[in-house]
Amino acid sequence: MSDDDHKQALPPGFRLGSYRVVRVLGVGGFGVTYLCEHAGLDVQVAVKEYLPNEIAVRDGTAVLPKSAGDREGFEWGLSRFQDEARTLARFEHPNVVRVRDCFEANSTAYIVMDYEDGEPLDRLLQRLGTLTEAQLKRVVLPVAEGLREIHAAGFLHRDVKPSNIFVRRSDESPVLLDFGSARQALGQKSRSMTAIATAGYSPPEQYERQGAHGAWTDIYALCALCHRAITGEPPVEAPRRTGEVARRRADPQELLAAAGTSGHSSGVLEAVDWGLQLVETERPQSMDDWLARMEPTPTKSGDLAGRPVYGAEPPLKYGMSRTSHAKTDAELMTIGAEMAAYRIERGARTFAHYAAAMAKDLGGMYERVKPYLRSFYDAFRVWPGAEDLAREMTSFAELDAMKSSGELDEVIEAAASVASAEQGNADAQYELGIRYLEGCGMPKDAGEAARWLCEAAEQGSTEAQIHLGLLYKDGEGVRRDSGQAAEWFRRAAERGDANGQCLLGSLCRDGEGVPMDAAQAAQWYRKAADQGHAIAQNNLGGLYSNGEGVPKDASQAARWYREAAEQGSAAAQANLGDLYYYGEGVPRDARQAVQWFHKAAEQGSAGAQATLGALYWYGEGVPKDVLRGYAWINLAAAKGHKYAVRLRTILRRDMTAAQIAEAQELSRELVD
Repeated sequence: MSDDDHKQALPPGFRLGSYRVVRVLGVGGFGVTYLCEHAGLDVQVAVKEYLPNEIAVRDGTAVLPKSAGDREGFEWGLSRFQDEARTLARFEHPNVVRVRDCFEANSTAYIVMDYEDGEPLDRLLQRLGTLTEAQLKRVVLPVAEGLREIHAAGFLHRDVKPSNIFVRRSDESPVLLDFGSARQALGQKSRSMTAIATAGYSPPEQYERQGAHGAWTDIYALCALCHRAITGEPPVEAPRRTGEVARRRADPQELLAAAGTSGHSSGVLEAVDWGLQLVETERPQSMDDWLARMEPTPTKSGDLAGRPVYGAEPPLKYGMSRTSHAKTDAELMTIGAEMAAYRIERGARTFAHYAAAMAKDLGGMYERVKPYLRSFYDAFRVWPGAEDLAREMTSFAELDAMKSSGELDEVIEAAASVASAEQGNADAQYELGIRYLEGCGMPKDAGEAARWLCEAAEQGSTEAQIHLGLLYKDGEGVRRDSGQAAEWFRRAAERGDANGQCLLGSLCRDGEGVPMDAAQAAQWYRKAADQGHAIAQNNLGGLYSNGEGVPKDASQAARWYREAAEQGSAAAQANLGDLYYYGEGVPRDARQAVQWFHKAAEQGSAGAQATLGALYWYGEGVPKDVLRGYAWINLAAAKGHKYAVRLRTILRRDMTAAQIAEAQELSRELVD
């Protein structure tokens, strides 16, 4: 991406609502996509900004039409952009990018999507050149099924191409990105915007302002992608093809099935040729039609590999019983290697994914088979035709390193929880959910974490209910839904869980997922506080301090702050320090205030550090110490605390360079 591409982009560090721009991910004619971090949740997302550069320009931070004549098109396109976000937010297909939010700012709109950590398919194709049929199906079939769901909702992608498909690093599954529907609609509406088309991948109708678009439009592009993966080159551009045919010459696009391509079945080649027909009525009219030709035995949604190369039967039909222990070691090796082949062909690339899949297949037999897992995995690599897949798998060198560090044994043991969880053990389901959530011995996968936590939560596990509620609250692994979060917190709270009571109290206080009700919040906080929950005690103190949901009572605030402060809550320690400093609910006592601020400051509370620094500077409650005062204020300012930043600037005016240097050294000592 050139420097010119970035001229319209927002700079790193820019705040977009709750998000901070990290860097530009991509720039196109319709907008800019940024990698952003949520300011409070420390999660990364992709945020797409509506900025159609042919009719709009950035003025400061605002995005504005270039001229009065462009305003109607700009506003119409903005509305389509937001409509697209609302439509995409309904999709939960594992191979279609998830839309989490849409908001307006800077006179434009932004779509918040999952950030997919992976490699664009176009880059992968540059490295590999072409794909085998098995590799092709592992990418194309899940994408096709995602498109089928999109089409069923009356929506089109309109920009299917290798650069808009990411292969995830976590499990090498594909995900379809960057829809072009709003861009195409604006191109048809505004004379200033060109129609969206990608040379080689777009069908003839996308070069026309009023072309007949339908499922066949995306099918052409998907088949063009297949052509590139099979031959190493995209098809001949549609305008050239239509031009040659109009001149009554032969279509320059050669049929793959007629030419023949080593390693690819005639059915696949015929399906690609069918989808690349110039006339839209001669192409498949639905994704179901095309998939029936491409994959005569349809796969389930999200299945990465299509039919396995080494047989189409489920793994258990290879002869491995979940309960039989009568197999000899030789039989175990033969059957296990076949099962490993099946699972690897179905998309398990990392050893962790493979071990988890084997545990799921084997159930009670997993414990007996554990010692052979590495051998099964190794044996697959020498099977005929396995070379291409072996290059993509966890390498021998990585396995040896994992073995030396103990990580390999941890992965194998962690997978055992799959077998127990499949048998309905709630504790195992909870443990498995946490392992997926944290990537502990299992591939990190918030979706799988949510699935298993839900299983355990439905059985009454309060720990699972709490974690599942947090996933719904943050939109991690599931669609963000504060109402669902509140329901799971409520289930845990009603079973007496203090965490659930505190979390539900916070939702009631903020009106998130439930009606805003400070009195209800106070009741839930009190239940948790009575159990010694420090956060609830601090929050209850805050309600008493402000008179929210309970009568304003500084002495009650001081009581609950003290309960939490004595448990080590930095927030409560700082709050109690404030009460002592101002004499609210307790006798005014600057020395006591300093003691509590000190405890909070040592735990890293920027507010307490700033206040403590000011008290040292002015000698309130503590002997005056200019250097120590500056040192604490400097620590808070380094964290961006606004009061501390302003105060540090003022203090510098009365200090020498030597004093500042000495105070900064003291800051480092305070941190150590």
